[in-house]
Amino acid sequence: MPARESRTRRASDPPGRRIAAALALGASAVQVGTALLRCPEADTSPEWRASLNGLAPDATMTTRAYTGRLARAAPTAYLKAWSEPGAPAPAPFPDQLRLVNQWRRGDTSGLAPASHGVGQSAALATDKPAGQVVTEIWREAR
Repeated sequence: MPARESRTRRASDPPGRRIAAALALGASAVQVGTALLRCPEADTSPEWRASLNGLAPDATMTTRAYTGRLARAAPTAYLKAWSEPGAPAPAPFPDQLRLVNQWRRGDTSGLAPASHGVGQSAALATDKPAGQVVTEIWREAR
C-alpha cells in the first residue's frame, strides 16, 4: 500500500501554506505577528529576538503570569519561576498586570522582567525586511 502524504500541517511548513490551510478549514482570520518580530523594522530587544531562534512550538509556554490573561511566551526565568511547584497562582486580570508593572518598577531580584510573547511558529521568524516576509507569506498562501 503506497504511503499517503499527510494532510496535517507541520510547524516546519511555510507560514503561507499554514495560513491557507487554516482559512480553508474555516478560520475567519489568523495572526502572523510572530513572523515579524525579528524583522529589522521591529523594535524587538536582542534578548527577545534571540529567544525566537529555534524555539519549537512545544517549547513555548502558556501563562497568566504577566497580565492575568492567558498568553503564549518564550520561556524566561520569570516565567519558569511561576511554573515551579508551590508557586502562587497569578491574580486575575487586571490585578496581575498591575502587580507585575509595580514589580518591574522596583527591585526585580535578579529576574529579568521582560516578557517575550510569541506564537506557536516562533522559530520561523526571520530577520528579513517586513515587506519581504509579508510578500513571501502571501505568495505561499496563494
